[in-house]
Amino acid sequence: MIRKFFTYTALFLTLVLVADAVLVWGLAHHQPDIDHADAIIVLGAAINTPALRNRTLEGLEIYEQGKADVMVLSGGKIADEDISEAEYMKKLIDKNKQGEVKYILEDQSHNTYDNIKNSKAKLGDKDSIIIVSDSFHLARGVLMAKRAGFETVYWNSPSSGYYRRDELRYYYFREFIAMINYLPKFIFG
Repeated sequence: MIRKFFTYTALFLTLVLVADAVLVWGLAHHQPDIDHADAIIVLGAAINTPALRNRTLEGLEIYEQGKADVMVLSGGKIADEDISEAEYMKKLIDKNKQGEVKYILEDQSHNTYDNIKNSKAKLGDKDSIIIVSDSFHLARGVLMAKRAGFETVYWNSPSSGYYRRDELRYYYFREFIAMINYLPKFIFG
C-alpha cells in the first residue's frame, strides 16, 4: 500500500513537472496571431531594467498597430523611494509614442497574481487581452489571466536578445519553480 502511494505520488509529481516545462517553454516559443483585443496588459519588472523597457516598448508597438483599445501598465513599487513600475512605463510610453495612447495605470501590484487580478478590476467587463512580458514569464501571466476570467488571452514578448544565455537559463528555471508555487492560485484563484 505504501509502495503504491509513493509510486503514484512520484508519477503525479513527474506529470506536474513535465506539464510545467511544456507550458513555460511552449508559450514562450509560440506567439499566436493577434486579431484585436480589448486591452494590452504589460506586466511589470524592476524599474530601469532592460526587461521593463523592452516589455513596455513591445506593448506600445502592439498598441500602435491598432491591436487593442487601451494599455494597462501594471506594476507597483519595489521600494518606497522608487516610482511604481506603472509610472516608469507611462514615462517611457510618453517619451516614445507616435500619437495618443490610452492607458490605465495599475500601480498596486507586487507579483504576477496581483498584476492580473488588479488589471482585471481596472478593466471591468472587458474580456479579451494581450499579455506582454518576457517569453519565459508568459505562461504564468496567461494562466492567471484565464483564471481571472478573461475569455480570450493572446500573448507576446519582446526579443530576448538583451539576456545572456546563462541569464535566460536562470530565468527559465526560476519560472518553472514559480509555476509550481502558483499551483494553488491556478486551481483555487
